[in-house]
Amino acid sequence: TAVDARRDCPYLGTINRHLLDFDFEKVCSVSLSATNIYVDLVDGKYFQGRGPGTHAHRHALENEHYVWMHLETGKVYCIPDDYEVVDASLDDIKYNLHPLYTEDQVLDLSTSLRLGKSLDGADYVPGCVGLNSIGTSDYLNVVVQTLIQCIPLRNFLMMYESPLKPDRVVTTLAELARKIFNPRNFKGFVSPHEFLQACSVATKKKFFTTQKDPAAFMAWLLTRLHTFLKDKKTGKSILNRCFEGEVVVRTSLLNDDSAPTLEKKEATMFLTLEPPPEPLFKDQRDFIPRCQLFVMLEKFNGETMHTTVKGEVKRYSLRRLPPYLIMVFKRFKKNNFAWEKNPTIVEFPVKNLDLKDYLAQEVADERFNPETRYDLVSSICHTGKPEAGNYKCFVHHSPSQQWQEIQDLRVTPVLPQVVALAESYIQMYQRADVQADGSFTEVDWEAALEHVEEQPVVDDVAPEDLAEAGIIIG
Repeated sequence: TAVDARRDCPYLGTINRHLLDFDFEKVCSVSLSATNIYVDLVDGKYFQGRGPGTHAHRHALENEHYVWMHLETGKVYCIPDDYEVVDASLDDIKYNLHPLYTEDQVLDLSTSLRLGKSLDGADYVPGCVGLNSIGTSDYLNVVVQTLIQCIPLRNFLMMYESPLKPDRVVTTLAELARKIFNPRNFKGFVSPHEFLQACSVATKKKFFTTQKDPAAFMAWLLTRLHTFLKDKKTGKSILNRCFEGEVVVRTSLLNDDSAPTLEKKEATMFLTLEPPPEPLFKDQRDFIPRCQLFVMLEKFNGETMHTTVKGEVKRYSLRRLPPYLIMVFKRFKKNNFAWEKNPTIVEFPVKNLDLKDYLAQEVADERFNPETRYDLVSSICHTGKPEAGNYKCFVHHSPSQQWQEIQDLRVTPVLPQVVALAESYIQMYQRADVQADGSFTEVDWEAALEHVEEQPVVDDVAPEDLAEAGIIIG
């Protein structure tokens, strides 16, 4: 109902911004209802309703807390006097409830360095803030910190507007991204409580407050986002545009050379790599096994054979390189009794990872993959025992060109050499042609395939012609 608006509210001095926290699920603390919820701007508690007999009205009379804000509209009311408070001093509270950004501000996130200061005087860097771990939900925190390093996806979430029938996972993830980049936050950290609750409901508590595999959670989250964001006509979404690549799989039989080789093109959003097993006999007590990333990438050179249980031989090669490449190192393996962890340190380049040598021959031309170099932007690491360890991540903050180590609420600047020494589990690389505003080179594959020139047939050269050319045949 419409009420009068006033500027001269005598209770504005009772507002306590230190107790306001809009990260929690917006439900009434008494009835647990999510309809028509107001927040008490004096003690930060959520209650339902505004009129006489409601939980908010009763709490206002019992505790003499008279300034309230509606959590959907952001309007401030005085209860029980029932008038709307219009005052410019409330703009910072409204902004923290629903942080909004212009298109120019979103496009400048990767270039403009902004620093924030919380109410307690602590400095923080918007975009590199800690996420509160609820239970042991650090697996969720590192996945969120990694995905917001993808510039096109981050820009999409920052400008996302909920449809009439929104998906709670998509909506809460967009709200979480906007809060992470909020330069006017009251706190120097963010709690992913609403996003975690939405994921728990969507997966029937499969992903909740107990420790889970971040690779499994990332795969589920990308699938969920694609399902609700894809275009109905094309079936494509922002996830396809950012992460989808193609792998060529050639399959043949192990002991049957006469059988034809089957070739199949598989769309993928992950590259799975297997570190070599830990050696049984170690030269010294403090021995740490190491492996070069390029050795593991030989899986995709088109020649390395992988034998399956069915007696098939598979060879892999890359066909289309995505703007953002996600690689997962299979460190965990379950035996008959418990989970085992491979402690091998993967040595990888932080900049200029070139994948040109792993492209299939028919698409090695620049018309198909004009850029093959990648720079690391995020690395998820695991520390501790396989089932009881913790996850942390290293992210590259583009405006400051500084690597940050983020483990729950702790954010620490580190050197690039430290990033290469950790037990990396999931890595995300950014292609070198991705610009600061999220734009990149997009190839029209259909047009490129139509203009592929046939390779000229080279006739066998006679031995005497080779001799005349100076080539000696042994």
